Amino acid sequence: MEDREGTPIRSAVINKAISYIFDHIEEDITVDDVARHCAYSKYHLTRMFKEDTDEALYQFIKRVRLERSAWRLKVEKEKSITEIGGEYGYSSSNFATAFKKHLDISPADFRKNSEQIVIESSFSNGISLDELEDTEELITVEWLEGFTVIFERKKGNYHDLPKEWCAFIEKYQHLATKDTTYIECTIDDPSITDEDHCMYELCQTISPKHPVLKENPDILTQNFDGGKYAVYHFKGYPQFLFMVYQEIFCRWLSKTKNQLDERPILDIYRMVREDGYMEIDICFPLKSEK
Repeated sequence: MEDREGTPIRSAVINKAISYIFDHIEEDITVDDVARHCAYSKYHLTRMFKEDTDEALYQFIKRVRLERSAWRLKVEKEKSITEIGGEYGYSSSNFATAFKKHLDISPADFRKNSEQIVIESSFSNGISLDELEDTEELITVEWLEGFTVIFERKKGNYHDLPKEWCAFIEKYQHLATKDTTYIECTIDDPSITDEDHCMYELCQTISPKHPVLKENPDILTQNFDGGKYAVYHFKGYPQFLFMVYQEIFCRWLSKTKNQLDERPILDIYRMVREDGYMEIDICFPLKSEK
């Protein structure tokens, strides 16, 4: 495989725009809305966005909306295709047309064949969902506290994460303590999003009062909310990670009637050996009962 690195999204303004889009993607947001949120002119922001991400802002919004809808077709089996499309502002016919144009498959066929699409992904490593250990025995439902991190957001291929992590840890090791935790957010599902255009965040916990944050405003920080999570206690080798995610998406959620909320999924690293063996808490945010 070609040796490459993800494209870093360094600009604080562009990261602010991306976070806003992720947080409001189910709303009828426009380029004007994003520009207003960032306090930039539409023309200035769209030019910066294209330079930083190699993608037009309007196209990014449209792509994320369609790919999120595809993910929800896989995860929220109790909802109709029309209902999910409608939640992203599409009529039934418009949704089917836009969906097929972008993903080259109809919404109905995508939902019907979602597990087969997962198996055909380069990330499956020839592993089927049926080969995984009993998921329910490895999941605990927990309430996690919130925390602050320094982070880097990148756009690239998840296959490149090991070397990206090495560079990240070396860059920020002067801020690490015995209590530091490393956390990864893989934002896109590579069985849906083009493998080379997936976004991810590498994070290192830090005290929000750390003096370096005032001295270095270019260091990006964000806060993660606490709350209810289904925690999959993964112990094994990285080639199984993708299928663990897909087991939760394709089967466990619908089987247990749990629903994910809008918070990101977190991979909290507990231990990594030189041979690749790792222990990770994969934390899926759950909606709390009202």
